[in-house]
Amino acid sequence: MTPDVDVLVVLYNSASFIQPLLESLSRITIPFSLYLLDNASSDDTAEKLAASLATFPVRTHLWRSLTNNGFAKGINLLARQSTSEFLFILNPDTELEQRCVERLLERAMSDPAIGLCEARQQPREHPKYYDPQTGETTWCTGAAVLVRRKAFEELGGFDERIFFMYCEDVDLSWKLWVRGWKCIYVPDAVVRHYSQDIIPGKRRTVENYFSFRNSLFLFYRFGTWNQKRVLYNFLLNRFVFGKYSFRSRVLYTFAFVDHIRYIPYLLRTRYLWCAKRHPWVRFEETSLAE
Repeated sequence: MTPDVDVLVVLYNSASFIQPLLESLSRITIPFSLYLLDNASSDDTAEKLAASLATFPVRTHLWRSLTNNGFAKGINLLARQSTSEFLFILNPDTELEQRCVERLLERAMSDPAIGLCEARQQPREHPKYYDPQTGETTWCTGAAVLVRRKAFEELGGFDERIFFMYCEDVDLSWKLWVRGWKCIYVPDAVVRHYSQDIIPGKRRTVENYFSFRNSLFLFYRFGTWNQKRVLYNFLLNRFVFGKYSFRSRVLYTFAFVDHIRYIPYLLRTRYLWCAKRHPWVRFEETSLAE
């Protein structure tokens, strides 16, 4: 019997993406429920959602937040409201290709040790290696990923204490690998992702801030002194040798100062994740190597 799937989507100023997103979700052929959280959008996201969901042929739950919870906390909130064995975490700026979710679920059900199954993103995705025989990969993006609830809850979901947006998916993936779960890439499950880096004229100030700061968190949590060159190169590239504007360097300076307040927490919990090394924990396939 095919288990049900709960689709979790956190939205923030996503009005222009709602119609194509819902149209692609309506093509899913397996039973699913849809859980939506509007993260205090300042556009008409909530109004467009309410209008579109009136005729949407799937059981749907919609919440509106008075504050922007960020991605990690938003997904955790939705996961606690949902009940199915599998969670499909999806960005709002996406469109599912035919049988995307079905293929992810088939792969996840083939091995009870699989914690995450990631879809292939088009037209662009993060360049990282995967084993073409097993599908095993270093980490799975949170843009379109099927999650086994048992694995997600074992770790307490995303670490919302330190992650607002960016790198929370790498953190979760590596924790799962260390705990004995698998992270799998499924290239024949395809999603079109209209990510902000391909939108002309889009300013990425907030995204760059959190990407820089949270990359440092990954090193504190999973890195070793023998890997310090990765951290040094990352910082030297951002502040000295990289072709970044003065504005960007100022932004990174604020992010660097901000990360300091989280160091005690990271060091207190570090022993849980760095004591056991895992071959799929690879800094060279994250933003630390960019």
